[in-house]
Amino acid sequence: MTQKILVADDEECVRRIIARTLSAMPCQVIMAGDGAQALELAVCEAPDLIVLDVKMPRKDGWQVLRELRDRPGTRAIPVIMLTGCSGLSDEVGGLELGADDYITKPFEAAELRARVASVLRRNRCAVAANPLTRLPGSPSIQEEVERRISARLPFAFLYADLDHFKPYNDVYGYARGDDVIRVAAEVFEAALRTAEAKDAFLGHVGGDDFVMVTEPASAPLVAQNAVSGFDRRVGDFYDVLDLGRGCVEAPDRQGVRRHHPLMTLSIGVVTSERRRLFHYARVVALAAEMKAYCKSRSGTGLSRFAFDRREDPEA
Repeated sequence: MTQKILVADDEECVRRIIARTLSAMPCQVIMAGDGAQALELAVCEAPDLIVLDVKMPRKDGWQVLRELRDRPGTRAIPVIMLTGCSGLSDEVGGLELGADDYITKPFEAAELRARVASVLRRNRCAVAANPLTRLPGSPSIQEEVERRISARLPFAFLYADLDHFKPYNDVYGYARGDDVIRVAAEVFEAALRTAEAKDAFLGHVGGDDFVMVTEPASAPLVAQNAVSGFDRRVGDFYDVLDLGRGCVEAPDRQGVRRHHPLMTLSIGVVTSERRRLFHYARVVALAAEMKAYCKSRSGTGLSRFAFDRREDPEA
């Protein structure tokens, strides 16, 4: 995906060096020669990142940064400050005003590219994060899986969601439902941490759907930690009466009042050790099949997980 980067520096040679350095990245560079022009382009072009020199005519970098952070339309644009001074006070001052990073001239091309890529990646995750859990959302999940596929890294994809969550929401309300989602996120984080899973990733697709990605060896323990951790905490969500009878009474999708079991967790797991996982859509589809299999066996009152044990034939 092409990113738009605004480079603001009063020295044309510096602007051209930066543009040439960033040409190796999938980005479009637009340039401004002074602070006023930088602010104007930030408003009308809505860049994904601004590389902003501190010392410029008409408006210096500090003033531009202040105005960017004061305007709702530009407040969230990440900014890397560029300066010829190496003093700590300048760096601290820029960060306090809301700069995302700092580069001192002269700079190495590799450093500039690395810092730009890092800030863009952090901002992309922040924009895509689920507002309830602050976990990476669907775009970041897909990006993470495709990264592992491209690098030919073995991985396990654990697709989880809550059973009987809608009746709970209907009875207890959305605020209590949001509490359940937040606790579920905590359970998944703890499951990965306790299993000491290497190269682990946790994302929130939305609603009550979550994804964990890890190396295959850790997947069984991560899944077990998640289901047991959720079962230990699920009782905290219910009133004494519902907990005692093991169900809640709520309308079904046809409007008929029925008794619904307490919430449980279902996790479908697929690994690249058994299946040829070359496309993100196939990863999700296979994991969703296993999750659906778990749900078809619900009613025991316990959370469960299922691994895809099928193997693709040799190509």
